[in-house]
Amino acid sequence: MGEESFALIEKKITDLVQVVAALRKEKENLAGELARKDGEVRELTRKLADLSRERVEVKEKVEKILSRLDTIEL
Repeated sequence: MGEESFALIEKKITDLVQVVAALRKEKENLAGELARKDGEVRELTRKLADLSRERVEVKEKVEKILSRLDTIEL
């Protein structure tokens, strides 16, 4: 093998190392983003549950009011 072949192999290895480093960094960034999104999902799920409970409470109050109105003879 000539010196040119070694230089080519060295360049390919260097390029590969750079690609691996970039992919690791991207993986780290994506893991952080995923963790943030998981937190957002948990928060939105909690808010949805709160709103659902509130909706049920409001519905029950409205039904009670309507029931009282039904007892009034107009």
